[in-house]
Amino acid sequence: MANYLEYEFRDSEDLVSTFDELPLWSAPFGMLLLQNVPMSAGMKVLDIGTGTGFPLFEFAERLGKTCKCYGLDPWKNAIARAKKKIIDYDVSNVEIIEGSAEEIPFDAETFDLVISNLGINNFSDPEKVFAECYRVLKPGGKFCISTNIEGHWEEFYKIFLKTLLHTGLKDCIEKLDRHIQHRGNKNSLLKLYEDAGFKLNNVAEDILEMRFLNGTAFLDHHFIKLGFLGSWKEIIPEEKQITFFTSLEKKLNEIAEKQGELKFTVPVIYMEGIKHTN
Repeated sequence: MANYLEYEFRDSEDLVSTFDELPLWSAPFGMLLLQNVPMSAGMKVLDIGTGTGFPLFEFAERLGKTCKCYGLDPWKNAIARAKKKIIDYDVSNVEIIEGSAEEIPFDAETFDLVISNLGINNFSDPEKVFAECYRVLKPGGKFCISTNIEGHWEEFYKIFLKTLLHTGLKDCIEKLDRHIQHRGNKNSLLKLYEDAGFKLNNVAEDILEMRFLNGTAFLDHHFIKLGFLGSWKEIIPEEKQITFFTSLEKKLNEIAEKQGELKFTVPVIYMEGIKHTN
């Protein structure tokens, strides 16, 4: 029998720091992955782009102690946070490693499963990452990802485009198009799998709906500022940013006033590739 009966909750400032910190943005993608990713006893699992540890810890605990899970990420502060969770969560089957998914620090044919939640959009060289995942997987091993694809916040980007035209920034449309298209789509993800040598094994899709009272609330949301605002600002010349974003916020607020709220949709996809066996 496991030692769970001996557990006692010990409240502390340190514990609460890791108790409630999962960004809502990560959750639906991670849940789609957790609903579909294969599970079996004795698995050796690698989570690339693990960040502070979601869904790594959740998956490791669902698998149990017959399995060993590793988290890989180059972000030092996130790695420190994840390592603290090993202690706070009392999880013994997780190891956190600082490193890049473009040069995975493991031998070939080490893992039964590689997972990544929202990592694909942040890899500077996704082709190399897919090749590395293929290398470290055992024959028959699987590489499973969840991510957002083209169509992400389509309603918002239509308003962004109209605001570019309204503020005389037609020359920025090409930058906007590149920003939108860098997320790829189902076909471009399939090509990454196939070019690396994987055979597509499973696909699941969903739609995430995000609601905001108005444009001011949307643009001032902490995760919008952390994860998206910087890339939006790069589209606009610095000397035009105040004018543009003031106009964008006003337009969003006008639409929210008419509709009662803002509603944006995000296509969510899970894809699973299997390494060919000879």
